Amino acid sequence: MVNHRRAVPVFFLLALAATAFSMADPPAENSAKAKATETQSAHLTWRQIMDKLQLTGEQRQAVLKNRHTYRREMAVVEGQIKVKEVELENELEKPDPDQTRLDLITQEIGVLYGQRLSQKVKAKLELEKKILTPQQVDLLHTLQGPSTGEEL
Repeated sequence: MVNHRRAVPVFFLLALAATAFSMADPPAENSAKAKATETQSAHLTWRQIMDKLQLTGEQRQAVLKNRHTYRREMAVVEGQIKVKEVELENELEKPDPDQTRLDLITQEIGVLYGQRLSQKVKAKLELEKKILTPQQVDLLHTLQGPSTGEEL
């Protein structure tokens, strides 16, 4: 009887360990996580892309100026979007939200999203039409792969 009392907890622990082991991630070389990590590590930084494009000194300066301007403008718009989203949340939390105010805030957020897209397009056109050669643009598209959303 004493052995039976000891056997049940031991059996339970073994069953629990076997279940945990069977639910564990497969070895790294076979897992999807490992493949995703390998794909991400193959992603080039913007500096590596600039090196591969073999930019002239003048082009490099123009790309850096374009990038700095774009990032600064995006930071401003993103900040404005966050402020408007907080205003929207605050209005929604009120016991009786003002529908007119909600409409106004959502329209303002929409305008800001439009500004963000416009700035992105403007920076892309500047880069691809005024700074890079057609061959560099083709190489850039190849290096970036499917649209990553990240600009130089």
